Order: sequence, then C-alpha cells, then structure tokens
Amino acid sequence: MRLENQEVAAIFHEIADLLELGDGNPFRVRSFRRAAQVIQTLPEHVATMLEAGTLAKVPGIGEGILTRIKQIVETGDCTDHLELRKAHPPGLLEMLRIEGMGPKKVRLVFVELGIRTVDELEAAARAGHIAALPRMGDKTQANLLKAIEVFRRQTGRVRLGDALPQALALLEGLRAVREVQQAELAGSCRRLCETIGDLDLLVASEQSGPVMDGFAALPQVAEVMLRGETKCSVRLRSGLQVDLRVIPPACFGAALHYFTGSKMHNIAVRDRGKRRGLRISEYGVFKENTDERLGGATEQEIFASVGLPLIPPELRENQGEIEAAEEGRLPALIREQDLRGDLHVHTSWTDGTASVAEMVAAAAALGYSYVAITDHSRSLAMARGLDEARLAEQRDELRRAEESLGKLRVLAGLEVDILADGSLDLPLEALAQLDWVVASIHSHFNLPEPEMTARVLRALESGVVDCLGHPSGRLLGQRDPIAIDLDRVTREAAKLGVALELNSFPDRLDLDAPHCRQAKDLGVPIVVNTDAHATWHLANRQFGIATARRGWLEPRDVLNAGPLEAILERRRERLRRLQPKLALSAGGRPGTAAPRAPAPPGRRAPARPARRRGGSGGGSSRRGR
Repeated sequence: MRLENQEVAAIFHEIADLLELGDGNPFRVRSFRRAAQVIQTLPEHVATMLEAGTLAKVPGIGEGILTRIKQIVETGDCTDHLELRKAHPPGLLEMLRIEGMGPKKVRLVFVELGIRTVDELEAAARAGHIAALPRMGDKTQANLLKAIEVFRRQTGRVRLGDALPQALALLEGLRAVREVQQAELAGSCRRLCETIGDLDLLVASEQSGPVMDGFAALPQVAEVMLRGETKCSVRLRSGLQVDLRVIPPACFGAALHYFTGSKMHNIAVRDRGKRRGLRISEYGVFKENTDERLGGATEQEIFASVGLPLIPPELRENQGEIEAAEEGRLPALIREQDLRGDLHVHTSWTDGTASVAEMVAAAAALGYSYVAITDHSRSLAMARGLDEARLAEQRDELRRAEESLGKLRVLAGLEVDILADGSLDLPLEALAQLDWVVASIHSHFNLPEPEMTARVLRALESGVVDCLGHPSGRLLGQRDPIAIDLDRVTREAAKLGVALELNSFPDRLDLDAPHCRQAKDLGVPIVVNTDAHATWHLANRQFGIATARRGWLEPRDVLNAGPLEAILERRRERLRRLQPKLALSAGGRPGTAAPRAPAPPGRRAPARPARRRGGSGGGSSRRGR
C-alpha cells in the first residue's frame, strides 16, 4: 500500500509519543520527532526518494530511520511502532488527543492513578484526584474537564483536510475499474464541510459486482463491513468509514443530488417540485400523476425541472441559495486560481521549517505576484519570536530574496501577538515600518467574552493592524472558539478598515463559513491565508477556498484576490491617520523617524546596511497555537 508522506510522518510522531509515555530516552524521542518533521516537508514522495537513493542524503534521516521508512513503505508499518502499541493501553493514545494532555501528563495520570481511558480520566477529574497530582492543581483540573467535553463533542468527526485527500485517492482507484463509467464524491465532503462523519462515493455502472470487487480490493481498505447488491460499506486503514453506491447511469444525476444533500436543501427542492406536479427522488424526476420519467441522468436536469440553474454543492444548505438561484443572484464563487498572493507565511526565522528563499520560491511556483513573510513576534518564545533587532535583520534577507527571484513582491510583515490587555507585542513605531501586519491571539484563551472582545478591539484600534488572524482561535477537534463577540468585532473591523483572516490550515478554517458570509454582507474584506510553516503548507489554500465558497465569497470579497497596490493603499491610508498618534508617543524627540508607508510596487525602500544574522537556524515545525 502507498502511504502519503503525512501518514508516514504520523507513524514517527506516534512512536515518539509512545516512547515518551514509557519515559523513553529523550534523545530517541527527539530523533523520531525530527524524522517526522523532515518527512512532512520532503519535496517528493518518500517512496520515490527511497527508491532513487536520495532519501539517505536528507539531514535528519539516519540509517535507523531509513530502515524503518523502508519497512513502512513495504508493509504499511514498522516493528518498533507495532511493539510499542502492544506495550501500551490503547486508551493512552486516545488521551493524547485531548487538549493539554501531552505525553508527560498522560504518563503521570497512568503511573500515579492507573488511568487508562478517557472515561477514567474524566471520573478522576470530577472526583478531584487530578488536582492532587504534582504540577496539576484545581485550574488544570477544571480546564481538563472542559477539554474532555470538547473531545467528546467532536469525536467521530474528521477534518476536511484529512478526509478529502482520502476521498480523491479512492475515486482515482475506482475510475481505474473498467466497468466504472463515472465516479463522484457525494455527501458532506462534496459540500466541503469543515468536518466529515464518513465518506459517500457514487459510481455510475451497469455492473455493480465488478465495481464492488474492485472497491474492496483497494489498498486503503482494511475491512468490508457490509456488502449488498448495489451498496458496499468499508472501513479504511485510517479508520474512516466509506459507503459506495453503484447507480444506473440514467439515474446518476438524481442520486448525486440526493446523496450530496444537505437534507434541508433536498427537502426544499422536492417541495418546489411538488408545487409543479413533480416527484423528485434519488431515481429521477417524475410526473406526479402518471409516473412518467422526465430526467435524472445529470444534476442539471434535476435543477432545470424546478426552474433553477445548477447550484454549486458548497451552497446547498437551504440558506437562501434557492431564492438566489431563482432571482439570478448566485455568487460567482472564488476559486484557487483567483488568489494573487498569500499574506501569512512563516519561515525558519521562527517556527517554520523552510528558509525565506525557499518559501518565496514556493509562492512564486504557485503563480503568485506577492507574498508576505509574517513570522511570530517576540512573546511567542517557544517559536523564537522576533524582536525589533531580528525583525530589522530579516528585512534585509527579504529584499535579497525578492531581488534574486525577480518574480514577485516580498512584503516585510509580522504576525504580532495580541497580549492579554489588548496591547501589541511590539511598539507601534516598529509595526508601522512594516508592509503588512497580522495580529493574532496565541495565549490567554479563557478570558470572559467582554474582556476578550475588548482585547481584540483595542488591538484593531491601534491603527497598525491590517488583518485579524484566525479570529475565533478554534482548533477543529481540539479546542473550542474563544469567547468573543465576533459580530461586534466584524462591525468594528468594517469601520477601522481591518480585514479578517480565513486561515486555511486544516485544523483552523477560521473564520468559518457563516462569519465569512456576515463579513461579506458588512463589506469587510476577507484574506484567505495559509499560515504556512513549510513549503507544502501553501497548498492548504484549497481548504481555505472551500470555506470561502461555503461563505458565498466572490473574488471581489477577498483582499488577496486583488492587486497588491490596493492592499498597500489601504495600509498607507491607515498609517496617515495614525501619524498624530505616533508623533505624540515619540514626544517630538530629535531624530524620531516618521513611519515609512509601504512602497508602491516597483519602488524599493533604501536597504539597511547588511548585518550578521544570528540565532535563527532551522526551527521546529510545531506551530505557535
């Protein structure tokens, strides 16, 4: 079976976790974590590089790691991993999925209290036993109970970023079966929902038996759970359930519409059909009185039967799409190719895994005309955040990367932390010298809603912030959104000229689709960013675009689907309004420089004298959350 690089890396991450659970040698733990990080950022498939002999030359891939990779590529797993899993209760790995429960804490509760499952962990917390453990306490215990509640609520759901690649690989395998005329994705994954329960696949064929034989034989399939005449349900090696239905070609469009959903959208379409004397089902469109079949081979026939154009799957939630279609108001939804740049990218100056030159080259390869390098600010110590001196040093490197490539504009930016009181992590004067500033929350997630809202608004009112990063702070399946009045924040962002980010990282997708639609209605531009920490993360834009489409966004609603000059002019206008405030804070001291407005495309600010860069070698791929 062919595992993707991320799946191979996941095995090494789990080996490291299991070693740490067993109080293993910290050097071995770090070795396996490093190997996982390296595999995640390989430029080619791990099996391809193994066969070509180039994998052995990659830093971080020693002889022992190489042997294990070869075993994983050949068999789907390695001996170390299998033995470690047998040596530890399976519930310990499940506990690692709870926010705040790292390997050391899981080992602590296992050794001290004999806790082996999430149920036992919750019972111990409710009984007050967790607070009595070393370095825990009442606050940690209370936070743990909240985290367990989030874990239980989201268990069984798979992120779109994990489900969609698996679905596409299965479709590729099905389309290679000779009897398959057409194979498509249905269900919530086709609607590009942010989390998926299971996968629904439809095949058009006159012969169901050979199709299901081919499906069951795919290397991703671990178990056939059910097989009937036209339906086959399997469980993949990843644990995801997949339902395949084989449909006669004449009914394929009707079935695709029906099984794509949503349920409420389908009910609305069927009711519209009833008013026209029609009966619409997964088998087609029929006259109510005579059962005469009128269509169903394509989805277009279903919509046409009720007087509507084809409605994109992402909009099928019965949230006004039918009325918009009837009135000719369906949005021209944004596409990946509409993006002209990425305005939230990290490098090895902080917690990214690639250099400035590598990230810039990767952005150019996507056809972008601009990219903003936005490493973390100083308070995020775990990410080696930038202070003013290192930020100035980095700007020299950004200009050199821009000049050497000559294909796109490189913006000097920063992801600045919003501190607990709403102040920003660097002085306004320093932030005003940049081309682009994303402000984000990475700490103090548990503030009450009034305090959290006031905190964010104070940051936006600073005048130097261009974009609010991952506004709700959620992590899908791991952490609930922060308590914040996003309605108020969006309205204030409209007044202040601040954009809101749609963070494309698969565990964020933040803003969510409903708030994107609200921002659109209020005229607040959205920025679809990847928050990339490695070159391959830039491809995550597909998931941000998926959420943008579910939020009814068009290219005109997305700031980085427009020209760079429009982005820079927004910032120049904001800095002009900020000038009196900066002059006052400087106190009129001799030698105080006015903030430098971003230079228009084609013009460059004078380069600073070159300085030796220090303390910024390759960093960890673990992201500042």
